[in-house]
Amino acid sequence: MQAIYNALFFAFSLLYLVLLSFDPLMISWLIKILPILILVIAVANTPVSSSRTLLLLALAFSATGDVLLEQGLFIFGIAAFLIAQLHYGVFFARNWSSVTTRWPISASILIFMLAMAFLLSPHLGELNTPVFAYLVVIGLMGLLATQSEMPLKWAVLGAFVFILSDSLIAIDRFLQPLPLSSYLVMITYYCAQWMLIQGALNKCKSA
Repeated sequence: MQAIYNALFFAFSLLYLVLLSFDPLMISWLIKILPILILVIAVANTPVSSSRTLLLLALAFSATGDVLLEQGLFIFGIAAFLIAQLHYGVFFARNWSSVTTRWPISASILIFMLAMAFLLSPHLGELNTPVFAYLVVIGLMGLLATQSEMPLKWAVLGAFVFILSDSLIAIDRFLQPLPLSSYLVMITYYCAQWMLIQGALNKCKSA
């Protein structure tokens, strides 16, 4: 069954990427969240647990953020994704390993997030507070992922790619327009969500 979910996820992801080349459709927001809805179904078909609930909420708020951003509601989109990252963070915290786990990677994440904050700060204006709040939360999610007992493939790698995807959004919006930014952002975003859920489901199966 997982193979079917994966096939549908990548098919719908590819469909949305193809549609980026055309004028936006009235239902583009729906097509955008179809891959996330496939992940919701995959998680929903696992045994009831607190981890399952956290993952479902993370995906639900991610889909909400997708819709809000598609409608141009940037601040509300950030808020929805911030809540999604909090749920992912709690999921990783529940799988805590040790503060010494993969500490070089954690140090790299911390340095990267501080560099992003330094670069973005002069360009944020009135968005300073919400953007910095989001940087803190997604950075914390990445640190919790690294310090968890989750394997690097795929859950922890998914957290890293999520940070990369959101960093691309910030660079494109506040620093300098990136070529093919929409494609880069959505490819990394879909990959991040798939990796996170794939890793989480594999962990649940082996538990």
